[in-house]
Amino acid sequence: MDHTTLRVGTLRAEPGVKTRGTVRADLGTLTVDIPVTLVNGTRPGPRVVITAGVHGGELTPVDAAARLSALLEPGEVSGQVIICPVANPPAVYQGRLNVSPLDGVNINRVFPGDPPGRPTERPAAWLLAHPVEAA
Repeated sequence: MDHTTLRVGTLRAEPGVKTRGTVRADLGTLTVDIPVTLVNGTRPGPRVVITAGVHGGELTPVDAAARLSALLEPGEVSGQVIICPVANPPAVYQGRLNVSPLDGVNINRVFPGDPPGRPTERPAAWLLAHPVEAA
């Protein structure tokens, strides 16, 4: 992988930089902010994507991804890391175990998703089109 600027949505990190923020995703019935951390290492290497919070009841991975986001520094990284600790905000923030509160659909059943589709199909498509495809 080239040692280049790392981008996801509107977030960017130059080599040697860590950036945290949110990327807006249109779910049709509402717009949500998906938290993302970009860690662009000081040395070239592979690009890795870590997601959590696909299902609302799986809080341990959300915590682990958030902790990793806080601890990981560019000087420790060869390559680039994209961390998305809450991939499905409606389900996570409302504590829904397997289905989205927006449409009652399990996100794991709709991948690769559909950008203009139902509310749960949209974040599935966003995940594949942005952080996952970037790896």
